[in-house]
Amino acid sequence: MPIEQLLLTLRARWRVVLSVFALTTAAALIGSLLMPREYRSTAEIMVDVDAPDAVSGAFGPSYPQQTQQFMATLLDVILSDRVVDKVIADLKLTEDRDALARWRKDTGGKLTAKEYFAQMLRKHLEVIPSRESSVVALRYTAGSSEFAAQAANGFVQAFMATQVELRSEEAKSNVAFFDSSTQRLRENLEKAEARLSRYQLENGILSTGERYDAELTRLNELANQLTLVQAQHLDTSARAQQSPSLQGTAPDVVQSPMVQRLRAELARAEANLRDVSTRLGVNHPEHQRALAEVRGLRRQITAETGQVVRDVDAANQVNLEREKGLRAAFDAQKGKVLAMTTQRDELSVLQKDVESAQRAYDVAKQRLSMNSLASQIDHTNVTLLAEARPPSKHAKPRISLNTMIGALLGVLLGLTSAVVWEYFEPCLRSPGQAAQVLGLLILGSMPENRPRLTATLRTALRLT
Repeated sequence: MPIEQLLLTLRARWRVVLSVFALTTAAALIGSLLMPREYRSTAEIMVDVDAPDAVSGAFGPSYPQQTQQFMATLLDVILSDRVVDKVIADLKLTEDRDALARWRKDTGGKLTAKEYFAQMLRKHLEVIPSRESSVVALRYTAGSSEFAAQAANGFVQAFMATQVELRSEEAKSNVAFFDSSTQRLRENLEKAEARLSRYQLENGILSTGERYDAELTRLNELANQLTLVQAQHLDTSARAQQSPSLQGTAPDVVQSPMVQRLRAELARAEANLRDVSTRLGVNHPEHQRALAEVRGLRRQITAETGQVVRDVDAANQVNLEREKGLRAAFDAQKGKVLAMTTQRDELSVLQKDVESAQRAYDVAKQRLSMNSLASQIDHTNVTLLAEARPPSKHAKPRISLNTMIGALLGVLLGLTSAVVWEYFEPCLRSPGQAAQVLGLLILGSMPENRPRLTATLRTALRLT
């Protein structure tokens, strides 16, 4: 439809447009006025996600993903059966006659009263977490402003009480567990200490470190002495083996001061004997005396050489006996140190058992103390920021908005009605339309008495 024809149609059918517009706007207004009133009350809480634990001092979630999971968990807790049951009990819905009558009317007894009220509370509650903060809004919508505020505050109080109960119940269950564990670990510690004390008493161990160090030092000293005596024994053994075969040329014989002195005297006596033999005859008393002196010195040298050899053998026997004694003492000390090492290892195992039992007992006792304190905490990391109050105005229906929407819809329906009416009852409203429909040339037209469309529109605008 051309625009000129549309405008002519609307001018001709303006009563239809106006009637539809008025009826639609009136219907929207009357419907909004007849709709039941709904009131919306909002309570706000702040969840301190990063708050440290009151007992352990550990901080809360640090990563954004963990924070999101933490907030999602809190939202699930708010809508949980445990919180909803508390709200039902606090509002005393199961004792309210009107509420019970509404339950019977809506369900016909197919659901229990508690299930019906739980569904109703969840349906009308909106949990709105803030995107940029840890504030959560609990918005409840009801037909009564007082009940909307009571329900919103009831959810807040029930949620905070549930948070405290969850932490307290977990801590109490942990207290029972760690209490029994502490007793058992204490018994294990006492048994380990008893085994250690009994072992020390049986082996006479008082201070393992000093005694073991002293015995090990003695073993090292005996080893050094044994090494020295073995070296001496090897030396005297070699000298003892050489002395009988070498006799006068043996090192001990050659180095003997007595043998050296006797040999010097023998050399002097032999020189005197040769001198006497040259001057006097062999039968001369002086020659006989010199010969006897030489023979006597030779006998003394032979005797002294034999004595030196016997002294070397004696020294070799002494070193051998000393080596045997030191070896026996070293072996005994070695066995003693080895025995003490075994005792020390066994004692170390028992001491480690005691230390391990002590650590386990201390950890369990510390956890018991922490959970005992946690079970007595009566607050949580949730804080009430704004308490819900009965609203002064209803949230639904929104009469102004509904009326404006009805008016806009009335305009559209009015225009549509005029166009449809014109479609079913068409009229020739202009010379151009007549020429187009009849296919004839228009020679002239009679002006109408009514003012032109533009003048009519101006007059209408001035009147409004």
